[in-house]
Amino acid sequence: MKFTLALMVVWLSTTTGLFAQNSPPPPDQDVRSAKVILLPRDLEIRLAVNALPKDLRSEATVLVLTSGGYVKVRQGINPFTCIVSRRGGNFYPVCFDEEGTRTILQAFIDDAVMRLKGLSEEEIERRLATGFESGRYRPPSRPGIAYMLSPATYMLHSGKLVAIPPHTMFYAPYLTNADIGGEPGKTAFVDRPGPNGMIIVLAGQKEREALIQESRALVEEVEKRIGFTEQKQ
Repeated sequence: MKFTLALMVVWLSTTTGLFAQNSPPPPDQDVRSAKVILLPRDLEIRLAVNALPKDLRSEATVLVLTSGGYVKVRQGINPFTCIVSRRGGNFYPVCFDEEGTRTILQAFIDDAVMRLKGLSEEEIERRLATGFESGRYRPPSRPGIAYMLSPATYMLHSGKLVAIPPHTMFYAPYLTNADIGGEPGKTAFVDRPGPNGMIIVLAGQKEREALIQESRALVEEVEKRIGFTEQKQ
């Protein structure tokens, strides 16, 4: 599996409003609905915390997605809460700090629940937008961090999952790339401008290589489960 900046740019141009069913899963996969990949609990826990720097993983809170929604399977003692997000039809582990857990995490949780119920992409986005307008969901009120350092991070492009580079995110509600001179592939940049906007900072090449090497077995296990085939660019 290889990561390129081109894949990150492709992802950024297509993260909103896309969904198509992924390629068929292998026969031993536990559960899969038409729109949501479900993993065995142990694998999902290991994948969820893989988003964090190694020293933070053992003490993080973990939520796991079941056919009825996310359930807390471990109460941590550090500020981070980790999930494998299915938001936007994507599939990636992410760990929010205390501020992100208090605010935007609920939108990620509800997104998956709506997918499990079979709601359309357009209806999910509409309900999430209404939730921010009504106050059900709140943008972060102070600076903070969310980690997506796992090499097993996949976004939809043209109806297929593609792997994207490990990165770190900083809360940036309502910030735009014009505000920071952001340019995907060249500088830090803003993803999803709006109440849950994030400044994305890609891992450096050496850090990326170390993360890939350390998580190689997990990545192979996850990709077998989800039926991932590398997309050639």
